[in-house]
Amino acid sequence: MALQKNRGMRLRGIPGPILAVIAILWISAAVGLVDSGREWADYTHRGDYDPITGLLLISLIFADIVNAVLGFAIQLHRRRARSYAIMLSLVRAAAAAIAVVTGDMAAAVLIAVYLVIVVLMVMPSSAAWCDR
Repeated sequence: MALQKNRGMRLRGIPGPILAVIAILWISAAVGLVDSGREWADYTHRGDYDPITGLLLISLIFADIVNAVLGFAIQLHRRRARSYAIMLSLVRAAAAAIAVVTGDMAAAVLIAVYLVIVVLMVMPSSAAWCDR
């Protein structure tokens, strides 16, 4: 019974927008790492090693790790994590917009996700949480 009580208290007091952002960042990190890992495995099993493709795949893996670290840092009330999440989401939304213009319509979902993160992080409850 005591374990259940403590488990629930970890999330008690965290504003809804913060919980949503943490969930989005962790889920996107997990899905991205699985997808990037699969792509990396395919890349390494092919015989033609294009250095640009390898660099791009490593960059994607790094971006997924950054999502996980940002989610954890926001959960720990880190003020800079909020700023980084907003800036990074805006940059990623712009990159996804470029992808949409070039014909990748699936990137429209990414634009929406990144803009949701920005809106949630700009809310006063999110600012209060990260400024503790």
